[in-house]
Amino acid sequence: MARPQEATASSGTSAPSAAGTPQRPAVLRTRAVVLGLVLVPLNVYWVIFAEVRWYNILTLNPLFVTPIVYLLALAGLNLYLTRTRPRWAFSPAELLTIYIMLVMSCTVATHDFMINLMSVIGWPRWSATPSNNWETTLFPHLPKWLYVWDKDLLAGAFTGNGNLYRWDVLGMWAAPLGFWTVFILSIGWVMLCLNVLIRRAWVEQTRLSFPIVRLPLALVEEPRPGAIILSRGLWIGFAFALALDTWNGLHEWYPSLPHFPTRAQWITFTDPAWAKTAPLAITLYPFAIGLAFLVPLDVAFSCWFFYLFLKAQAVVGYWLGYGDTPDFPYLSEQCIGAWLTFALYLLWTLRHHLREVVVTAWRGDGRDAGEPMSYRTALIGLLGGCGVFFVFWWKAGMSPMWVAVVMATYLLLSIAITRVRAEAGGQHTVWDLEPMRMFRLFDSRALGPANIAAAGLSHWYWRLNRSHVMPSQLEAFRIAQEHRVPLRRLVAPMLAAFALATVAGMWACLHVFYGEGALAKCRGFASWTVVETFSFMETGIGGGFRSEPGRWAAVASATTGMGFMAWMRTRFTWFPFHPLGYCIGPWLLWLWFPFFVAWLAKWFLLRYGGLRLYRAALPFFLGLVLGDYTAAGLWALIGVIWNIPTYQIFH
Repeated sequence: MARPQEATASSGTSAPSAAGTPQRPAVLRTRAVVLGLVLVPLNVYWVIFAEVRWYNILTLNPLFVTPIVYLLALAGLNLYLTRTRPRWAFSPAELLTIYIMLVMSCTVATHDFMINLMSVIGWPRWSATPSNNWETTLFPHLPKWLYVWDKDLLAGAFTGNGNLYRWDVLGMWAAPLGFWTVFILSIGWVMLCLNVLIRRAWVEQTRLSFPIVRLPLALVEEPRPGAIILSRGLWIGFAFALALDTWNGLHEWYPSLPHFPTRAQWITFTDPAWAKTAPLAITLYPFAIGLAFLVPLDVAFSCWFFYLFLKAQAVVGYWLGYGDTPDFPYLSEQCIGAWLTFALYLLWTLRHHLREVVVTAWRGDGRDAGEPMSYRTALIGLLGGCGVFFVFWWKAGMSPMWVAVVMATYLLLSIAITRVRAEAGGQHTVWDLEPMRMFRLFDSRALGPANIAAAGLSHWYWRLNRSHVMPSQLEAFRIAQEHRVPLRRLVAPMLAAFALATVAGMWACLHVFYGEGALAKCRGFASWTVVETFSFMETGIGGGFRSEPGRWAAVASATTGMGFMAWMRTRFTWFPFHPLGYCIGPWLLWLWFPFFVAWLAKWFLLRYGGLRLYRAALPFFLGLVLGDYTAAGLWALIGVIWNIPTYQIFH
């Protein structure tokens, strides 16, 4: 649904070489993969300690902070080696392979994934009391093999100063974490297979903009005339953002220094109708403005417009007498309809491509030779991975029908999120299609306690989806194609980094928990996730909930609106609303204003300066991202090394 000409202009990346121009594939030496595997555990510990101990979040946005900092450092070191020890220098393809492996580690060892899991699985045993009566109301419905149950051995994790490295403690965690490892690896594998099936359609045929890949590609450019890395604008933007974050970081330690706010400034209203817009914040994150500048104009406009559109619904609803209606205007239900319709529309647009995929897989005629794996392997692998998913949640207590529904929904949402990242790049806060929220549309008595308990348990990996692995994998293939890295040679390093990060992430969480205390010193313990999880279970299994016509009406209205926008986009080039804006816009609490600022700046530049002025300004906005991320990484590293609170660029 992207307009091809604008997508190309927005990305700034070069297209693949023209047919008939022979280009040798890049050489990917083993040392690059080995270095990537060495850096993955270090990166995991950096991220986990910063996020768990100090809530200094490095992975809330799809362009993760630490891989960019690593890539900048490696690019600088490589420039020195190129001049002094040319034989030791890495090629751009090797640097990007290391970067991709670090990105894979951030998709699993992160605030929205591993930290959620490690916070949840010990919570019911630790928090069960005679007053909440969980032992009789919840425990009979929880899958025992997926939680830890020894309260004495859990004490060190929640209170701190405990010893993780005892055989009885390690043994308590080993079995449930082993089962969860199988599930996590199956997710990574299924997403990889899906990407193989759709990659050519979105990367080579539609040629989506992929804003996320622009900065890493710029960092490994050869320093020759015209390269963005040598642009004065890039380093002006870098210096501005770095200086701003350095000054604001010092303000955290020395409050007498002036402060230049970029983080959330909350807007409140006294009028009861306008108070319904809460929460409403103005932010000026340099990185967010820089990334949004890369997004096509219609997409950026739709993102901030639909955020305000949903706020306006709440105000108008109050005027019409719905001010006391719980959850009005049913934001989650609207997003359920929007995301499902968007995903189904994407499948419809992919129907001819997917038919060719199946034919190629059946015939084995070699038309998939350039893919990360053969289409036949990808289809069989997809079925096998889905089989693991199905059996896992069936054994966890969910009925087969609901497992099938949840699995299909997760696959659809994954495809939709990947498309959103390929076009909009920016943060996607997506949790509306998860079982906890979808089940709210039905009667809890019909669902049953086991389904409700399993839906609550699944909340940890569905929650927000900001580090979802599928779009990162597709972006990795886009990056690799730019430097002619054979895609099949990239699969093993990606999977190895993902698996290593899974194990390292579990260890890092436990190491921090037992050392600092999840409820004692860990500001980033996912208390919000456990509250949401077990509150849902208590409500669903205890008092229950009923199906409400208003929620279904919201789903239907969103489905109709998305269908109308998709139809209009295919027939009228002037139609300003992009359907994906209705998907991600409503939850852009932190980023709607940066999207607006970037959209306004880009519209002005293109309107009065044309494509030439836009391209001249592009390095400055990339510099904002690079400077902001460099400061974020350095402040977080200071916090990890000296175990002290430091400035963070987000929230």
